[in-house]
Amino acid sequence: MDNLPGLKEFGEKLDQLKRLKDEIHHEHYETVAQSIFENYALARDNSLRVEDNLIAARNTLAELENKNSNLEQKLKETLSAYKSDFKTFRRFSNAQTHVNGLKSISELPQTLALIAAELGAHRISIVLDREVCSGLPVNDIPTFHLKGCMRYIDATLRKNKNRIYIGPLSKMMRPDIFFGDAEMSPEYGGSCFAFGLLDKYNPEKMIGLLSFHDPSEERYHPEMGTDFLEHFCSSFASAVTDVITHQKADLLRQDVERITRHDLKTPLNAVINLPHLLLATETDCSKKEMMKAIQDAGYKMLGLINKSYDIYRMESGNYILKPEKVDLLRMIGRIRMDLLDIIESKHLELNIKINGKATDGASIFNVHGEELLLFSMLANLVKNSVEAAPYNSSININFSDSEEVVISIHNLGEVPENIKENFFEKYSTEGKTGGTGLGTYSARLIATVHGGDIKMNTSTLEGTTVTIIMNS
Repeated sequence: MDNLPGLKEFGEKLDQLKRLKDEIHHEHYETVAQSIFENYALARDNSLRVEDNLIAARNTLAELENKNSNLEQKLKETLSAYKSDFKTFRRFSNAQTHVNGLKSISELPQTLALIAAELGAHRISIVLDREVCSGLPVNDIPTFHLKGCMRYIDATLRKNKNRIYIGPLSKMMRPDIFFGDAEMSPEYGGSCFAFGLLDKYNPEKMIGLLSFHDPSEERYHPEMGTDFLEHFCSSFASAVTDVITHQKADLLRQDVERITRHDLKTPLNAVINLPHLLLATETDCSKKEMMKAIQDAGYKMLGLINKSYDIYRMESGNYILKPEKVDLLRMIGRIRMDLLDIIESKHLELNIKINGKATDGASIFNVHGEELLLFSMLANLVKNSVEAAPYNSSININFSDSEEVVISIHNLGEVPENIKENFFEKYSTEGKTGGTGLGTYSARLIATVHGGDIKMNTSTLEGTTVTIIMNS
């Protein structure tokens, strides 16, 4: 295009052509005409080429814009799917938190209600195998002998490792079995998702059925993806299996403990009753004191055996307190006599005060509680203090009763670093021969049953203070 004449030059050539024509200079006329034609042809070709290029560029641009539009649409769809999946994952994660908090079969109805609210499910039902739940508190949970219902279950559930059903309720065989509800029938309508709960320790054995129902037939349909739901149900089955196993083991432990307590009481009868018979004929005072000591030890052991089951009931929150008036000063006196050998061997001084003032033989400090429990609590804490106190030091026990009963036990020893944080937890012990770590644990349980609590402060300079706070 750079070789083409400009408008002025082109106009001059046209003028020249006219003059040549008027003057009839044929040779020049043909030359100029040929030049004009060639320039025109060149200009036309270039113009068409540019037009073709522009059309091609426009088509390319349209194609790119179309691709960009499609890519943008796919990106939006992907982002929307990601947000939807993330939202779904978060909901299932929250539902899983409720499952992880399951501690007892009796909590299942409440847990299912929380899960239904989290997942936006219209109805979630569980049915458990009656044989598997034998002996467990399942009054509020429907149970069936699943072996007798297997033909209905197999006719509905997919026979693979997941054993699920998804689709219209009308195609489910015996919905009343899956939902544990006699009113549920194929005519009930809607759609459902059912999952066979398998025993995690015996995958060939089914322990129950978990079923979801919605009035809409579109909610659960065969074409929908159920990966999250299937994984959740598998996890739920695992949790239920563990809860059932744990509760059965706990029931077995209780049976063993009851048998053990019963068997221990039999030889104790001799320890308690024989000294009583011997005392009737014995005249030697020193022997009488020894027999009384044996008898007293037997009574204490019998009391501890009777109370051992009470610790379990305290842990489970089922203990019923039977309070009476108890003099804690008299109790501390008994505890002091039991620990006298250790106190004297370590040259310790035991100071007992009420509201910061020293006590005398006539002092009393009454509280309302169970005597044997309070004795066990104070005996454990005072014994710990005596054992931890340095030689030639003092142990201070102070009672106060302003708005609430406060008992503080102080010694100059320091609690070892590695048990400071879990001082009142079960089996927390350090450096004590024969120590079980149950003394402070049971002490806190007893304080809690009495409407109180126990705290501990310890340091190298100040020593250790255990503070018991109870209702007055």
